[in-house]
Amino acid sequence: MIDGQRAAEGVFSPRTIGVAAVIPELRNLAEDVTQPRPCRRILRVLLETNTRRMRHVTAIATAAGAVLIAQMLLAQTAMKPTAPGTPGEPAWQGIVRTSDGRTFVTDGGLAIDAALAKPAKLPERELAGKVLENYFSTAHTDEYGFNDLRASGPIYTTPKGIPVNATYIDYLRRVLSAGAVRFRMSGELQPVVIVASGKAVGVLMPVRK
Repeated sequence: MIDGQRAAEGVFSPRTIGVAAVIPELRNLAEDVTQPRPCRRILRVLLETNTRRMRHVTAIATAAGAVLIAQMLLAQTAMKPTAPGTPGEPAWQGIVRTSDGRTFVTDGGLAIDAALAKPAKLPERELAGKVLENYFSTAHTDEYGFNDLRASGPIYTTPKGIPVNATYIDYLRRVLSAGAVRFRMSGELQPVVIVASGKAVGVLMPVRK
């Protein structure tokens, strides 16, 4: 059965990000003035405590604390990704600004360069860009084009059987030049990097089986 609500663990969820990426991201969030002040205080205390008492805090405790705080922060910006098979375009719910000056729009399950999406209006909600940049630099094991994907109702499947949201794929066909697009994957339920003409222009999450 396909879980159309994979979005609950979408592009910016703690499980997707992974503990290794969460801790540096928490440091960025602690310095992010757009985050609520109480959350930034909690983050600073956690980071300072771990710095002073690193020898006395186990790696498991540190990771658990990081994930709990990340869940608390990300719950404030929870998004509902577009369900597979939904007609039309994704409902953009947030933006992500990356260090190279680009702005991406996201619905939680797909993030794409706003210069390509060309939304009528950018959402007000903003998420940290470091997460997206980490995805772009992650090594991949497989790479496919549109023609490698097989349609199956509300999803497409890759040659290795990984399902992806048909709404996202059909949307990308409309806004990107099909011949120049590649999907870079590193495993089931791992973020899929969307590359156009050799440049990463977005990320989407596979659908849970």
